[in-house]
Amino acid sequence: MPEAKGRKSAYIPTLDGWRAIAILFVIFYHDALHAVGIFSTRWFIEYGNIGVDVFFAISGILICTRLLDDERVCGRIHLQSFYVRRAFRILPPALCYISILALLARLLPIPVSSRELFGAIFFCRNYPRLIGLPNDASGWYTSHFWSLAIEEQFYFVLPALLLFTPRRFRAPILAFLAMLIAIGRVIALHYRPWIHIEFHTEVRIDALFVPALFAVLTFDPHVREIFKKWLRFWPIIVVGVACILPFGNGTWWRATLIVWGMPCIVLGSTLHPQSIFGRILELSVLRYIGRISYSLYLWQQLFFSQRFGPPWQPLGLAQGWPLRLVLTFACAIASYHLLESPLSRLGHKLAPSATPGRYDLDPVGKNAVA
Repeated sequence: MPEAKGRKSAYIPTLDGWRAIAILFVIFYHDALHAVGIFSTRWFIEYGNIGVDVFFAISGILICTRLLDDERVCGRIHLQSFYVRRAFRILPPALCYISILALLARLLPIPVSSRELFGAIFFCRNYPRLIGLPNDASGWYTSHFWSLAIEEQFYFVLPALLLFTPRRFRAPILAFLAMLIAIGRVIALHYRPWIHIEFHTEVRIDALFVPALFAVLTFDPHVREIFKKWLRFWPIIVVGVACILPFGNGTWWRATLIVWGMPCIVLGSTLHPQSIFGRILELSVLRYIGRISYSLYLWQQLFFSQRFGPPWQPLGLAQGWPLRLVLTFACAIASYHLLESPLSRLGHKLAPSATPGRYDLDPVGKNAVA
Protein backbone atom coordinates (compact mmCIF):
# COMPACT_ATOMS: atom_id res chain seq x y z
CA MET A 1 0.00 0.00 0.00
CA PRO A 2 1.43 3.42 -0.86
CA GLU A 3 2.70 5.75 1.79
CA ALA A 4 0.25 8.15 3.37
CA LYS A 5 2.43 11.21 2.85
CA GLY A 6 0.92 13.57 0.31
CA ARG A 7 -2.50 11.94 0.29
CA LYS A 8 -5.62 13.78 1.25
CA SER A 9 -6.84 13.17 4.77
CA ALA A 10 -10.24 11.56 5.27
CA TYR A 11 -10.64 13.29 8.61
CA ILE A 12 -13.75 15.50 8.81
CA PRO A 13 -13.60 17.72 11.94
CA THR A 14 -17.32 18.51 11.71
CA LEU A 15 -18.14 14.89 12.49
CA ASP A 16 -16.41 15.13 15.86
CA GLY A 17 -18.73 18.04 16.68
CA TRP A 18 -21.74 15.89 15.80
CA ARG A 19 -20.37 13.04 17.91
CA ALA A 20 -20.16 15.42 20.86
CA ILE A 21 -23.76 16.54 20.37
CA ALA A 22 -24.91 12.93 20.00
CA ILE A 23 -23.27 11.69 23.20
CA LEU A 24 -24.46 14.69 25.24
CA PHE A 25 -28.00 13.98 24.01
CA VAL A 26 -27.69 10.37 25.16
CA ILE A 27 -26.24 11.26 28.56
CA PHE A 28 -28.93 13.80 29.39
CA TYR A 29 -31.61 11.44 28.06
CA HIS A 30 -30.50 8.89 30.65
CA ASP A 31 -30.11 11.52 33.37
CA ALA A 32 -32.68 12.84 35.82
CA LEU A 33 -34.42 16.15 35.13
CA HIS A 34 -32.42 19.28 35.97
CA ALA A 35 -34.00 22.73 36.15
CA VAL A 36 -32.72 26.21 36.95
CA GLY A 37 -35.47 28.80 36.73
CA ILE A 38 -37.10 28.60 33.30
CA PHE A 39 -34.27 26.44 31.94
CA SER A 40 -34.38 22.66 32.21
CA THR A 41 -33.19 19.48 30.54
CA ARG A 42 -36.75 18.34 29.79
CA TRP A 43 -36.19 18.44 26.02
CA PHE A 44 -33.29 15.99 26.38
CA ILE A 45 -35.35 13.80 28.71
CA GLU A 46 -38.01 13.51 26.02
CA TYR A 47 -35.98 13.45 22.81
CA GLY A 48 -32.33 12.84 23.70
CA ASN A 49 -32.48 9.29 22.34
CA ILE A 50 -32.16 10.83 18.87
CA GLY A 51 -28.45 11.02 19.69
CA VAL A 52 -28.14 7.38 18.64
CA ASP A 53 -29.61 8.27 15.23
CA VAL A 54 -26.91 10.93 14.90
CA PHE A 55 -24.26 8.28 15.64
CA PHE A 56 -25.78 5.99 13.00
CA ALA A 57 -25.77 8.77 10.40
CA ILE A 58 -22.10 9.51 11.10
CA SER A 59 -21.10 5.85 10.94
CA GLY A 60 -22.97 5.12 7.74
CA ILE A 61 -21.42 8.06 5.90
CA LEU A 62 -17.91 7.66 7.31
CA ILE A 63 -17.51 3.89 7.06
CA CYS A 64 -18.84 3.77 3.49
CA THR A 65 -16.65 6.71 2.44
CA ARG A 66 -13.52 5.10 3.91
CA LEU A 67 -14.24 1.83 2.09
CA LEU A 68 -14.79 3.68 -1.20
CA ASP A 69 -11.54 5.61 -0.63
CA ASP A 70 -9.78 2.29 -0.15
CA GLU A 71 -11.16 1.07 -3.47
CA ARG A 72 -10.26 4.33 -5.26
CA VAL A 73 -6.66 4.46 -4.01
CA CYS A 74 -5.80 0.75 -3.99
CA GLY A 75 -8.03 -0.56 -6.76
CA ARG A 76 -10.02 -2.81 -4.42
CA ILE A 77 -11.45 -2.97 -0.91
CA HIS A 78 -9.15 -4.68 1.59
CA LEU A 79 -11.59 -6.43 3.91
CA GLN A 80 -8.91 -7.89 6.16
CA SER A 81 -7.38 -4.47 6.78
CA PHE A 82 -10.80 -2.94 7.41
CA TYR A 83 -11.69 -5.53 10.04
CA VAL A 84 -8.29 -5.28 11.73
CA ARG A 85 -8.74 -1.51 12.12
CA ARG A 86 -12.32 -1.89 13.33
CA ALA A 87 -11.36 -4.60 15.84
CA PHE A 88 -8.54 -2.55 17.35
CA ARG A 89 -10.82 0.50 17.46
CA ILE A 90 -14.01 -1.03 18.89
CA LEU A 91 -13.13 -4.11 20.92
CA PRO A 92 -10.55 -2.97 23.53
CA PRO A 93 -12.70 -0.24 25.18
CA ALA A 94 -15.80 -2.43 25.00
CA LEU A 95 -14.08 -5.45 26.55
CA CYS A 96 -12.55 -3.23 29.21
CA TYR A 97 -15.98 -1.92 30.19
CA ILE A 98 -17.47 -5.43 30.21
CA SER A 99 -14.59 -6.80 32.31
CA ILE A 100 -14.81 -4.06 34.93
CA LEU A 101 -18.60 -4.37 35.00
CA ALA A 102 -18.31 -8.14 35.61
CA LEU A 103 -15.80 -7.50 38.41
CA LEU A 104 -18.04 -4.89 40.04
CA ALA A 105 -20.99 -7.27 39.81
CA ARG A 106 -19.09 -9.75 42.01
CA LEU A 107 -18.32 -7.09 44.60
CA LEU A 108 -21.52 -5.03 44.60
CA PRO A 109 -25.25 -5.73 44.12
CA ILE A 110 -25.12 -4.78 40.45
CA PRO A 111 -27.63 -6.87 38.47
CA VAL A 112 -25.50 -8.25 35.64
CA SER A 113 -26.07 -11.76 34.32
CA SER A 114 -23.75 -13.97 32.31
CA ARG A 115 -26.36 -13.98 29.53
CA GLU A 116 -26.20 -10.24 29.00
CA LEU A 117 -22.41 -10.25 29.17
CA PHE A 118 -22.46 -12.90 26.45
CA GLY A 119 -24.84 -10.77 24.38
CA ALA A 120 -22.63 -7.71 24.79
CA ILE A 121 -19.39 -9.51 23.92
CA PHE A 122 -20.82 -11.14 20.80
CA PHE A 123 -22.82 -8.09 19.71
CA CYS A 124 -26.28 -9.61 19.84
CA ARG A 125 -27.46 -7.55 22.83
CA ASN A 126 -30.15 -5.92 20.70
CA TYR A 127 -32.15 -9.17 20.88
CA PRO A 128 -32.62 -9.65 24.65
CA ARG A 129 -35.15 -12.46 24.32
CA LEU A 130 -32.78 -14.34 22.03
CA ILE A 131 -30.32 -14.63 24.91
CA GLY A 132 -32.99 -15.28 27.53
CA LEU A 133 -33.46 -11.76 28.91
CA PRO A 134 -36.70 -9.85 29.48
CA ASN A 135 -37.32 -6.45 27.88
CA ASP A 136 -36.93 -4.48 31.10
CA ALA A 137 -34.35 -2.69 33.24
CA SER A 138 -32.88 -5.90 34.63
CA GLY A 139 -30.14 -5.71 32.00
CA TRP A 140 -29.59 -1.97 32.13
CA TYR A 141 -25.80 -1.92 32.48
CA THR A 142 -25.25 -3.65 29.14
CA SER A 143 -28.40 -2.58 27.32
CA HIS A 144 -26.58 0.20 25.45
CA PHE A 145 -24.71 -2.46 23.50
CA TRP A 146 -27.82 -2.72 21.32
CA SER A 147 -26.56 0.10 19.08
CA LEU A 148 -23.04 -1.35 18.95
CA ALA A 149 -24.56 -4.67 17.89
CA ILE A 150 -26.38 -3.04 14.97
CA GLU A 151 -23.22 -1.20 13.92
CA GLU A 152 -21.13 -4.37 14.04
CA GLN A 153 -23.71 -6.20 11.95
CA PHE A 154 -23.63 -3.31 9.48
CA TYR A 155 -19.85 -3.72 9.26
CA PHE A 156 -20.41 -7.17 7.80
CA VAL A 157 -23.21 -6.25 5.39
CA LEU A 158 -21.85 -3.06 3.82
CA PRO A 159 -18.30 -4.21 2.91
CA ALA A 160 -19.73 -7.40 1.38
CA LEU A 161 -22.23 -5.36 -0.63
CA LEU A 162 -19.53 -3.00 -1.92
CA LEU A 163 -17.13 -5.84 -2.66
CA PHE A 164 -19.50 -8.07 -4.63
CA THR A 165 -21.77 -5.50 -6.27
CA PRO A 166 -20.91 -3.65 -9.51
CA ARG A 167 -20.51 0.06 -8.85
CA ARG A 168 -23.55 1.12 -10.87
CA PHE A 169 -25.81 -1.11 -8.77
CA ARG A 170 -24.61 -0.04 -5.31
CA ALA A 171 -26.86 2.99 -4.85
CA PRO A 172 -30.01 1.21 -6.15
CA ILE A 173 -29.37 -1.78 -3.90
CA LEU A 174 -28.80 0.38 -0.81
CA ALA A 175 -31.96 2.34 -1.65
CA PHE A 176 -33.87 -0.92 -2.08
CA LEU A 177 -32.59 -2.27 1.24
CA ALA A 178 -33.56 0.96 3.01
CA MET A 179 -37.03 0.78 1.48
CA LEU A 180 -37.33 -2.88 2.44
CA ILE A 181 -36.45 -2.11 6.07
CA ALA A 182 -38.98 0.76 6.12
CA ILE A 183 -41.72 -1.54 4.83
CA GLY A 184 -40.70 -4.21 7.31
CA ARG A 185 -40.99 -1.63 10.09
CA VAL A 186 -44.58 -0.93 9.08
CA ILE A 187 -45.41 -4.63 9.15
CA ALA A 188 -43.58 -5.25 12.43
CA LEU A 189 -45.40 -2.38 14.16
CA HIS A 190 -48.71 -3.86 13.06
CA TYR A 191 -48.02 -6.89 15.26
CA ARG A 192 -45.84 -5.60 18.08
CA PRO A 193 -45.43 -2.22 19.83
CA TRP A 194 -42.30 -0.17 19.14
CA ILE A 195 -40.93 -0.66 22.65
CA HIS A 196 -40.56 -4.39 21.97
CA ILE A 197 -38.73 -4.09 18.64
CA GLU A 198 -37.01 -0.68 18.69
CA PHE A 199 -33.55 -2.23 19.17
CA HIS A 200 -33.92 -4.92 16.52
CA THR A 201 -31.65 -4.80 13.49
CA GLU A 202 -34.43 -5.47 10.99
CA VAL A 203 -36.27 -2.26 11.95
CA ARG A 204 -33.26 0.03 12.59
CA ILE A 205 -30.42 -0.77 10.20
CA ASP A 206 -31.79 1.54 7.50
CA ALA A 207 -30.44 4.32 9.76
CA LEU A 208 -27.05 3.09 8.48
CA PHE A 209 -28.06 2.08 4.95
CA VAL A 210 -29.41 5.53 4.07
CA PRO A 211 -26.25 7.47 5.03
CA ALA A 212 -24.20 4.80 3.23
CA LEU A 213 -26.39 5.44 0.18
CA PHE A 214 -25.62 9.16 0.43
CA ALA A 215 -21.91 8.37 0.70
CA VAL A 216 -22.04 6.28 -2.48
CA LEU A 217 -23.95 8.99 -4.35
CA THR A 218 -21.69 11.85 -3.25
CA PHE A 219 -18.58 9.90 -4.22
CA ASP A 220 -19.45 11.05 -7.74
CA PRO A 221 -18.12 14.66 -7.95
CA HIS A 222 -21.08 15.79 -10.09
CA VAL A 223 -23.65 14.37 -7.68
CA ARG A 224 -21.65 15.77 -4.78
CA GLU A 225 -22.02 19.27 -6.19
CA ILE A 226 -25.77 18.76 -6.45
CA PHE A 227 -25.92 17.67 -2.81
CA LYS A 228 -23.72 20.61 -1.84
CA LYS A 229 -26.08 23.03 -3.59
CA TRP A 230 -29.27 21.74 -2.01
CA LEU A 231 -27.95 20.86 1.43
CA ARG A 232 -26.63 24.33 2.11
CA PHE A 233 -29.96 24.76 3.86
CA TRP A 234 -29.30 21.86 6.23
CA PRO A 235 -30.15 23.94 9.36
CA ILE A 236 -33.71 24.08 8.03
CA ILE A 237 -33.76 20.27 8.05
CA VAL A 238 -32.63 20.42 11.70
CA VAL A 239 -35.67 22.56 12.49
CA GLY A 240 -37.88 20.17 10.54
CA VAL A 241 -36.62 17.11 12.41
CA ALA A 242 -37.00 18.94 15.74
CA CYS A 243 -40.60 19.80 14.84
CA ILE A 244 -41.61 16.21 14.17
CA LEU A 245 -40.03 14.81 17.35
CA PRO A 246 -43.05 15.54 19.59
CA PHE A 247 -45.38 13.69 17.23
CA GLY A 248 -45.87 10.04 16.39
CA ASN A 249 -43.42 8.52 18.85
CA GLY A 250 -43.14 4.83 18.07
CA THR A 251 -44.68 5.16 14.60
CA TRP A 252 -43.16 3.98 11.35
CA TRP A 253 -43.40 7.36 9.63
CA ARG A 254 -41.59 9.26 12.42
CA ALA A 255 -38.77 6.70 12.44
CA THR A 256 -38.49 6.85 8.64
CA LEU A 257 -38.37 10.65 8.52
CA ILE A 258 -35.57 10.66 11.09
CA VAL A 259 -33.69 7.96 9.16
CA TRP A 260 -33.68 10.12 6.03
CA GLY A 261 -33.41 13.51 7.70
CA MET A 262 -30.45 12.85 9.96
CA PRO A 263 -27.88 11.96 7.27
CA CYS A 264 -29.02 15.02 5.27
CA ILE A 265 -28.16 17.17 8.28
CA VAL A 266 -24.80 15.53 8.92
CA LEU A 267 -23.82 15.49 5.24
CA GLY A 268 -24.97 19.07 4.73
CA SER A 269 -22.79 20.30 7.59
CA THR A 270 -19.73 18.45 6.29
CA LEU A 271 -20.22 19.93 2.81
CA HIS A 272 -20.40 23.45 4.27
CA PRO A 273 -17.84 23.49 7.10
CA GLN A 274 -17.20 27.24 6.67
CA SER A 275 -20.75 28.20 7.66
CA ILE A 276 -21.29 29.60 11.15
CA PHE A 277 -22.87 26.32 12.22
CA GLY A 278 -19.97 24.36 10.77
CA ARG A 279 -17.49 26.48 12.70
CA ILE A 280 -19.45 25.89 15.90
CA LEU A 281 -19.30 22.14 15.33
CA GLU A 282 -15.52 22.42 14.92
CA LEU A 283 -14.94 24.17 18.24
CA SER A 284 -12.04 22.51 20.05
CA VAL A 285 -14.11 21.55 23.11
CA LEU A 286 -16.74 19.82 20.96
CA ARG A 287 -14.09 18.11 18.89
CA TYR A 288 -12.44 16.69 22.01
CA ILE A 289 -15.75 15.46 23.44
CA GLY A 290 -16.42 13.93 20.03
CA ARG A 291 -13.08 12.14 20.08
CA ILE A 292 -13.88 10.49 23.42
CA SER A 293 -17.57 9.96 22.58
CA TYR A 294 -17.25 6.20 22.09
CA SER A 295 -15.72 5.73 25.54
CA LEU A 296 -18.28 8.16 26.98
CA TYR A 297 -21.06 6.08 25.47
CA LEU A 298 -19.70 2.93 27.07
CA TRP A 299 -19.18 4.36 30.57
CA GLN A 300 -22.21 6.62 30.95
CA GLN A 301 -24.40 3.52 31.32
CA LEU A 302 -22.68 2.60 34.57
CA PHE A 303 -23.29 5.94 36.26
CA PHE A 304 -26.49 7.25 34.63
CA SER A 305 -29.14 4.74 35.66
CA GLN A 306 -31.65 7.07 37.30
CA ARG A 307 -34.38 6.92 34.65
CA PHE A 308 -34.31 3.44 33.17
CA GLY A 309 -32.04 1.41 35.43
CA PRO A 310 -32.86 -0.59 38.56
CA PRO A 311 -34.49 1.38 41.41
CA TRP A 312 -31.44 1.09 43.69
CA GLN A 313 -28.04 2.72 43.16
CA PRO A 314 -25.36 0.11 43.95
CA LEU A 315 -22.52 2.60 43.43
CA GLY A 316 -23.98 5.05 45.94
CA LEU A 317 -22.58 8.58 45.64
CA ALA A 318 -20.84 7.67 42.39
CA GLN A 319 -24.27 7.58 40.78
CA GLY A 320 -25.35 10.88 42.32
CA TRP A 321 -25.20 14.29 40.67
CA PRO A 322 -22.76 15.82 39.73
CA LEU A 323 -20.26 13.08 40.61
CA ARG A 324 -21.76 10.71 38.04
CA LEU A 325 -20.94 13.18 35.25
CA VAL A 326 -17.41 13.73 36.54
CA LEU A 327 -16.75 9.99 36.85
CA THR A 328 -18.20 9.29 33.41
CA PHE A 329 -15.79 11.76 31.83
CA ALA A 330 -12.89 10.53 33.99
CA CYS A 331 -13.42 6.90 32.95
CA ALA A 332 -13.93 7.87 29.32
CA ILE A 333 -10.79 10.02 29.21
CA ALA A 334 -8.74 7.22 30.78
CA SER A 335 -10.24 4.65 28.42
CA TYR A 336 -9.59 6.84 25.40
CA HIS A 337 -5.99 7.76 26.17
CA LEU A 338 -4.89 4.42 27.63
CA LEU A 339 -6.78 2.01 25.36
CA GLU A 340 -8.78 3.42 22.48
CA SER A 341 -6.24 5.81 20.96
CA PRO A 342 -3.02 3.74 21.29
CA LEU A 343 -4.63 0.47 20.19
CA SER A 344 -6.40 2.13 17.30
CA ARG A 345 -3.05 3.54 16.16
CA LEU A 346 -1.65 0.02 16.42
CA GLY A 347 -4.49 -1.26 14.28
CA HIS A 348 -3.76 1.39 11.64
CA LYS A 349 -0.10 0.53 11.79
CA LEU A 350 -0.80 -3.17 11.20
CA ALA A 351 -3.38 -2.41 8.50
CA PRO A 352 -2.86 1.12 7.08
CA SER A 353 -5.92 2.77 5.58
CA ALA A 354 -5.95 4.14 2.08
CA THR A 355 -6.63 7.68 3.29
CA PRO A 356 -5.31 8.88 6.66
CA GLY A 357 -7.93 9.67 9.23
CA ARG A 358 -7.93 11.42 12.57
CA TYR A 359 -4.36 12.10 13.70
CA ASP A 360 -5.02 10.72 17.21
CA LEU A 361 -6.26 7.35 15.92
CA ASP A 362 -4.30 6.98 12.70
CA PRO A 363 -0.49 6.96 13.03
CA VAL A 364 -0.07 8.03 9.41
CA GLY A 365 -2.61 10.83 9.75
CA LYS A 366 0.08 13.26 10.85
CA ASN A 367 1.53 13.06 7.34
CA ALA A 368 -1.78 13.62 5.61
CA VAL A 369 -2.58 16.71 3.64
CA ALA A 370 -5.74 18.32 5.04
